[in-house]
Amino acid sequence: MRPSLTTLLCTCLSLAIAAAACDDSGESENENEVFTTVILTFTPSGGGTPFVAMVNDPDGDGGGAPTIDPITLSAGTFNLTVKFEDRLETPAEDITVEVMNESDQHQLFFTGTAVNGPASNQTGAPLTQAYGDMDAKGLPLGLTNSVTAAKGTGTLTVTLRHLPPLNDKAVKVAGLAMMVRDGGFPAIGGNTDVQVSFPVTVQ
Repeated sequence: MRPSLTTLLCTCLSLAIAAAACDDSGESENENEVFTTVILTFTPSGGGTPFVAMVNDPDGDGGGAPTIDPITLSAGTFNLTVKFEDRLETPAEDITVEVMNESDQHQLFFTGTAVNGPASNQTGAPLTQAYGDMDAKGLPLGLTNSVTAAKGTGTLTVTLRHLPPLNDKAVKVAGLAMMVRDGGFPAIGGNTDVQVSFPVTVQ
């Protein structure tokens, strides 16, 4: 990923863009790339119409409020994909490609009251998530996932973490999701590129 990135933060159902960005050494830079849009696509594993939900902040850091789609699903199993865009560019820039190209330095984490999975210990949550993709070292990435949905409600938080090496030592290592589950994001290295939250209802 290009070294300068704007952090898109969404806490509960509010979203703000911060000016800080990180390069491969973890240092801050002045030039930033904006994440305006996060798109989640839930495709039924047995076939059917995908359900799409997004957080969209069309003016970037212009101060306008973002739109946040609620996630409403029927019980079942789904393939979940995550996409990142900068819609301030024309045409919109697909930042997902950069995340994939530097998969050894990135990982997505799925937390919140609506999800039980590697990074979130929420027994009885309506969504059960498992990673469906890996980087070249066999460590999870999270652009593709499997999700089982059961009746219930809650909040799903999706976090993209940038994990560049520090002092020539790998920061993306095995077990990061469990570290987040047990100690939150302060328990791991790196910086948050994007964090967005969606209300979830499974019928």
